Amino acid sequence: MKASKLGLVAAAVLATLAVPAMAADVSIYGRAHLSVDHLDNGVDSGVNVSSNSSRLGFKASTKLEDDMEVFVQLEQNIRFDEGSGSFATRDSFVGLKGNFGMARIGFFDTPLKTIRSRTDMFGDRIGDARNITSGYGQSFDNRYRNGVHYRTPNMNGFTVDFQYTPHNNTGATVQNDRESYSTSLTYTSKGIYVAAAYESYEGTDGVDPNALRLGAYYDINSDLRVSALYQKASDVANGDRSVYGVGASYKMGDYTLRGQYYVAGDADADNSGANMLVLGADRKLGKDLTLYLAYGITSNDDNANYTIASGGRDTRLTAIAGENSAGLSFGVVYSF
Repeated sequence: MKASKLGLVAAAVLATLAVPAMAADVSIYGRAHLSVDHLDNGVDSGVNVSSNSSRLGFKASTKLEDDMEVFVQLEQNIRFDEGSGSFATRDSFVGLKGNFGMARIGFFDTPLKTIRSRTDMFGDRIGDARNITSGYGQSFDNRYRNGVHYRTPNMNGFTVDFQYTPHNNTGATVQNDRESYSTSLTYTSKGIYVAAAYESYEGTDGVDPNALRLGAYYDINSDLRVSALYQKASDVANGDRSVYGVGASYKMGDYTLRGQYYVAGDADADNSGANMLVLGADRKLGKDLTLYLAYGITSNDDNANYTIASGGRDTRLTAIAGENSAGLSFGVVYSF
C-alpha cells in the first residue's frame, strides 16, 4: 500500500529523467523581518526583539524539452536578532513540472499547512493563526522531513495535492516510523481561494493525530479581502478540538488595516478553550519595505495556555494556563 502511493508520485519524475536540458536560471532572494514587542503573559511582561521567519534562499530552474522544467530551492532561517541560522531549515527541494503537473522531493510545507499561510492575516507576526491552530498540543502546521509531493495540472481552477513522508526522522529507516500523509483540493479564480485538506501522521502508542482543515479568502474588491478558516483536530494531545477564525484586510493607498479573530473550542478538559483577537496597520515604503504596528490578546479559559506570540517567530511567549497573553508589536519587513 505504501509503495503504491509513493509510486504514483515517483512515476512522473522517472518518466522525465532522460530529457535534454538548457542553461539554468539562478536567483537569490530573502526577507528580513524583525520586530520590537512588548509581551505580557498575565503575570510578567517585558520588551523583546524578535526575528520572525527571516530567510535567505536560492532558486534555480532549467527549461527542458517537451515543456518540462526542473527546479531547485534552498532556503534557510536567519536570526537577525541573535546572529544565527541553519542551512536548509525552510522549504528546500528539487522537482520537475510540466504538462503532467508538478512533483518534488525534499523538506517543505504540507498541503494542510499551506491553507493557513494563504488565509492568515498576521502570518509570522503577533497574532499568527498558528498560535491557535497549533497550540495546546496540536502538532500541525509543520514541515516533514523526506517529503514526496505531487500536484495535478490546473483543471479549470482546481488542483489536487498529495504529500507522503515515509519517515519524519534523520538517517535511514526499515520501519517507516513517523510517516505522514497530507492531501488537499484547491480552487482558485480571480480574487477567490477555497481549499480543503486532510493530514495524518504516525504518533506514539498507536495513536495517529489527524486534522481536517478548510480555508478560503474572497477579494470583495481590489482593496478589501475577507478570509476564514476551520480546523477539526482528532487524536491529539489534550483531546480532540475545533478551531475557527475570520479575518479581513483593507488597503488605503500605502496603508493596510487588518484584523482577525480566532476561537479554540474545549478539548477533553472543561474550560480549555481560548479566543485570540489581533488588530494592526501596515505602511508600505516602496515596493520592498513594510512597517507595521499590531496589538493582540489571547484570552485563555482556566485550563488553556494558548499564546499571542509563537507562530513564525524566533522569540516566543510562553503562556500560563488561565492567564491572558498579550502583545504590542512594531515590525519592519524588507524583502528582496
